[in-house]
Amino acid sequence: MYRVADLCERVGIARSTLLYYERIGLIQPTRDSTNGYRQYSEQDFNQLILIRQLQKAGLTLQECKSFLAGQVDASLLEQRLFSLEQELKEMETARDVLAALYSKVTGRSIESETFSKRLYEWHNQFDKQSSAAHIQWLQQLGFSEKEALHIRCVSRDIVANKEYMEHFFAVYEQMDRPGPGSTESTLRAFKSIPQPAEIKTILDIGCGNGSASLALADACEAQITSVDNHDPFLKSLKQKSENLGVSGRITTVHASMFELPFPDHSFDLLWAEGSAYIMGVEKALRDWKRLLRKGGSLFFSDAVLLTDQLSPECAQFWESGYPAMTTPDNRWKLAEELGYQVLDSFLLPREDWTNFYSDMQQQCEAAIKKYGPSKAFEDMQKEIRIGQLYGDEFSYVCLLLQKP
Repeated sequence: MYRVADLCERVGIARSTLLYYERIGLIQPTRDSTNGYRQYSEQDFNQLILIRQLQKAGLTLQECKSFLAGQVDASLLEQRLFSLEQELKEMETARDVLAALYSKVTGRSIESETFSKRLYEWHNQFDKQSSAAHIQWLQQLGFSEKEALHIRCVSRDIVANKEYMEHFFAVYEQMDRPGPGSTESTLRAFKSIPQPAEIKTILDIGCGNGSASLALADACEAQITSVDNHDPFLKSLKQKSENLGVSGRITTVHASMFELPFPDHSFDLLWAEGSAYIMGVEKALRDWKRLLRKGGSLFFSDAVLLTDQLSPECAQFWESGYPAMTTPDNRWKLAEELGYQVLDSFLLPREDWTNFYSDMQQQCEAAIKKYGPSKAFEDMQKEIRIGQLYGDEFSYVCLLLQKP
């Protein structure tokens, strides 16, 4: 919960502005029962971020209020778009004049950024402020939760997201694993669980094509529920489980990790290889905790920085790709702050990354032959190059936690 001063500082607005928003009904704080002070929730914070973005788009406060209430006036949006187009044309003209003057004075020319690059950076800045508000905004534009997550986490492009994701999955659906890891690393973590033979129910969250689910099915006799929001991954897992004779113990479920459709205390073990970042690690660890029985375990892996002196190109890549990326120690501390006991921690072996990038390169080359060059393939090849050049500067931290 936030107090007035804390929220104003984090959002970047004046106290008077916040209180005015309250008076006109844009935000409704609760009151501390002991002293009567205003208290603001995380949802209030996200709402304020969204209001500021809507204002930047040219909406008045009253129009923002109507938009937040689900009353979208198409004619108003059309009018705002037309006005914005006119302003953009004027700004582009002003930019060209300034560029010409700059070139005249300094003898150096200015190369303007492309539309896609500007848009990518805008999404990055929005996501840094609040990923939840970013997703909410995208959904209010009419994108589904899945599409909004793809835009936020992968393409950062509301214009060409469909084609980008088609090419993205053309590669990832053919890969052995949709993220860095290996059967050996999965089993290493599983064997660190106290009395693993007593594990009867497992939930694999963001299971992808089911590599971890299949490894766990081979390591124990538990019933495994594998959740993802991408049907081709689930179909692939179902077919593999049938081929290996373990389909009776693996149930695939198409669902959102934001709203997992299971009762509290349903599972002995939660498993999330490289998927918690989609929600935000803190939110994931907090929200998923209810699903664990007392004494149950949660394993997750997440990309982390191994040095505070990143190479400039590597720093730029991760600043764009994962702004919330932090250190292994900070992930450990976060888990403890949320009430978990850390049972085991290790860094993903470099060999797992090497194999992942090798597979990605092979599948990317095959996709380029089929579809031709594209932004998605270009981004994947850049990621591969970053991994090859600066792989000693980052990794996945693997944490096995226990709910007391």
